[in-house]
Order: sequence, then C-alpha cells, then structure tokens
Amino acid sequence: MTDSQHSIQQVDNLLQFFRAELSGAFDTLGLDTSDETETYLVHLLESFVRLDEHNAQDVGFEHPAAFIMCEALSSAGDRRIEAYRRLGDASLFSCGFFEERLDRSNSLVPLEYYRNMGRTAYSSLQSLMQFKAPGGAFHIIYDELSAKFDTVVEAFRHLATGGKAHSYTHLLEQWQRNGEIDAETWARIDGLPGGDLGDA
Repeated sequence: MTDSQHSIQQVDNLLQFFRAELSGAFDTLGLDTSDETETYLVHLLESFVRLDEHNAQDVGFEHPAAFIMCEALSSAGDRRIEAYRRLGDASLFSCGFFEERLDRSNSLVPLEYYRNMGRTAYSSLQSLMQFKAPGGAFHIIYDELSAKFDTVVEAFRHLATGGKAHSYTHLLEQWQRNGEIDAETWARIDGLPGGDLGDA
C-alpha cells in the first residue's frame, strides 16, 4: 500500500471513530442535530488531532480569543468568515476539552466569556452564510452550533471524561506534549473501527 493510501485509511478510521463516539455522546445527552452538523463536528474533532501551525495557537487560546474576534471584525469577505470559523471552532473545542485549563490559566477571564465568544462567532457565521449562500448547508450548521453551543460543549466534555482506558483526556495530554497523536495510539483504543491502521 502506498503512503497516500495509508494516510487515507488512517483518516477514514479516525472519522469513523469520532462519528461513533460523538453519536454515543449525543444519545447520552439527548442532543439531536442535523446530519450536516454532526458531520461538521466529526471533521472538527479530526482536524484538531492533526493541527497545523495556524490553529495550534487557537486551542486553549494561546492566541487570545479577543485577537481572533478583532481579526474577524476588521476583515471582509472570506477572511472574515474564516476568522469567525476559527474562533467558533476553537471556542467549542477548548471549552469541551480544556475548560479546566482555561479556568486555571485565565483566572481573570470567566469561562462563560469563551462560551459567549463561540456562540457569537457561530451566530455571525450564520448571518454571513445566510447572505452568501442562503439555504446552504453551512447556514444550517452554524445556526445550529450557535443555538446548541453549550450542549455540544457538554458532548465534547463527555468524550473527554468517558471513562475509557485510553481516554480523550490522556490522548489530549499526549497531543499537548508532542503536537500529534500517532496512529498506533489510536489503534489501541477499544472500539476503533477498522482495527489495525497498518492493515492493507
């Protein structure tokens, strides 16, 4: 199998894994979303595992949330959309997985500040996409994420504290140390679809 085929197989398995885990969390919390929103969240989780240098600073807000908001407000067109998306996604992920860290490292900033930032970002995105592509999938997704932000955060927190032997908390601690999580670690998680990522 070629390197590119192997990479594709890894991504497919990760997406399947996150979809199954997220669906379970939604069922536990009684959260109902559109298929488009659930797919968006699955890809969001996968993307934060494979961070690039641009959004690495957004997680936990090493790059302050207010700076990203300022960037959005001072930009136009697609740059404004991208800045709001970064802020919404980073707020959702950070509040779900790193809320205690935010509380410790930013004691002067209430945690609700970050949730409000996320809700505001997705609400702004919903308005922008309603104008740019009325009736499109992203208009629906951002409207739903704004309205259900707190419940989705709780779903992410459920993933982080689900009690598995290889919990998300452990994996994210590894990610914080190394900036990545190797495929072998994912393959050892109970219930990962596809089994060994190295199989042809």
